Amino acid sequence: MKSVTVEATCAPADLEQAIALVAAQMPAIRAMPGCDHYTLYRDPTEPILAMIQRWDSLAAFDDYRASEAFMVLGQGLRPLMTAPPVTTIAEIDMG
Repeated sequence: MKSVTVEATCAPADLEQAIALVAAQMPAIRAMPGCDHYTLYRDPTEPILAMIQRWDSLAAFDDYRASEAFMVLGQGLRPLMTAPPVTTIAEIDMG
């Protein structure tokens, strides 16, 4: 199982728009084969969002990255971000 965290720093004025964009795509992402968990967290003091994800496999995550939902998120979030996103991919041993 893969744990994926993506942190996006937005301009403060754009934070609510970024949250709405992610929230709109979450049902489609959560319904994708191999998605075990997808949640959005907001830093309480900084304009930073964290998308916490769990995927059954790297192949399932790659399928997500090739999806329309991922494309919509990228196109919508990119102009709202003040820095490149930080992505961390880790293996989870559920054994």
